[in-house]
Amino acid sequence: MSQQTFEEAIAEYVERCHESVGKEREEGHPPGPGTPYPIGEPPYEAAIKFDERTIRNYALSIGNTNPLFVDPEYGKHTSYGSMLAPNTALILVRSPGGQGPTRPEGYPVGDFFSGLAWEFFDVIRAGDGRFKNTKKTSEFFEKTGSRGRLLFLIEEIKYWNAHADLVGKCYGTLILVPIESMGAGRAMNVDRLGESLMYDRATSRYSEEQIEEYVLQMKSSKRRGSTPLFWEDVKIGDKLGPLVVPPFTLLDQTVQRVVSGAATGRYGTSGDELAFEPVYRHNREGKGGYGKGFSHPITRWPHGPGDEHSDALMAAYRGQPGPFDGGQHRSQLPHVLISDWMSDDGFIRRYQCALRKPVYYGDTTFYEGEVVNKFKEIQEGDDTSGGRSGKVEYCAVGIKLEGKNQVGEVQMQGAITVYLPSQEGGQVRLPIPHKGNSPYVPYERFYRDWYRG
Repeated sequence: MSQQTFEEAIAEYVERCHESVGKEREEGHPPGPGTPYPIGEPPYEAAIKFDERTIRNYALSIGNTNPLFVDPEYGKHTSYGSMLAPNTALILVRSPGGQGPTRPEGYPVGDFFSGLAWEFFDVIRAGDGRFKNTKKTSEFFEKTGSRGRLLFLIEEIKYWNAHADLVGKCYGTLILVPIESMGAGRAMNVDRLGESLMYDRATSRYSEEQIEEYVLQMKSSKRRGSTPLFWEDVKIGDKLGPLVVPPFTLLDQTVQRVVSGAATGRYGTSGDELAFEPVYRHNREGKGGYGKGFSHPITRWPHGPGDEHSDALMAAYRGQPGPFDGGQHRSQLPHVLISDWMSDDGFIRRYQCALRKPVYYGDTTFYEGEVVNKFKEIQEGDDTSGGRSGKVEYCAVGIKLEGKNQVGEVQMQGAITVYLPSQEGGQVRLPIPHKGNSPYVPYERFYRDWYRG
């Protein structure tokens, strides 16, 4: 390892980020270790198959008990003819986020998954598999925030099904915060932990009155299910929610990691080696792109950066005062609010969310939405590779989304476009027509007005 200063390490990192624009990302490409599939050239084929058990486990990992996603028999009697997966389950094929350029000793930056935007063109049915994908860095830029210099890495992921049709696209946003106390590498000296915490928060305590109020709100939540919501019946100003997510626990923290790891072999192990001696070797060897040298502040044994989320003593490595959620997991939770509201026959066409603050251990989250736009839009495609020919008009609703915690802090803001059945035009026609070379949507577009036509 070269003897760099902090400033030199950051300068090298920034240069490599610029160089990565337009190139395929190496992190997390499928198939994962332990699978029987060879690693070829992009687009990469994922080993995952969306069987009924995988779909159910994924849906439950994001708190979604909608029978359309957890009950195969229910799905057979819908217009789809089968159980569906929430479209955000494409995150199991390949996830957004990551840490950008890597080297053995890592770079002195705290990485935070800060949001994503989805485009969906079709549903995912039970039995679908052999999905292929590419994941490329699409933009890199810098901003100055309240806490100093921020680096933004934007990526684009495309997902094709076994018929080579483009099913969805995802734009992931990673914010990287230079942390001087890390020195020139990623592993901070344990004696300097806590020097540069990003927030000052303690675990919340709840009164009996608060608990009673929140439980009452949870019980009042309604699911439309098989009762259609027609476009003509929606009005601008209509409210959605609140969807109340109870206080965040360590079980909530680990459930998606287990589901995702077992299904895909992610996290550098084969899915059944996520603990004990195999994971010790994984951390000791510094696999995962962050580098070696992570030591627990008490035991001094090697740990991995993933432990920064769930271990109260390790959270300070990421500049956090305590255990905090995974941004990718949080980005999927509002799916419950939207799918319950739009009925089985609605289709999420676009979905964007920006993550403002972490959800800390013990935080309750309240998701609400408001209809802010109602319009019709025409989707047109072609028959080139990955495309779907046709020209169809859709009845669309634009929704603004917000998630707050129990102390009123905004943790998430987002925008969603939903296609609804129409009393005049009938059911939502799927797949959505689209071009094989679906155009890239830049950050400044999806970040600001994704709910518009």
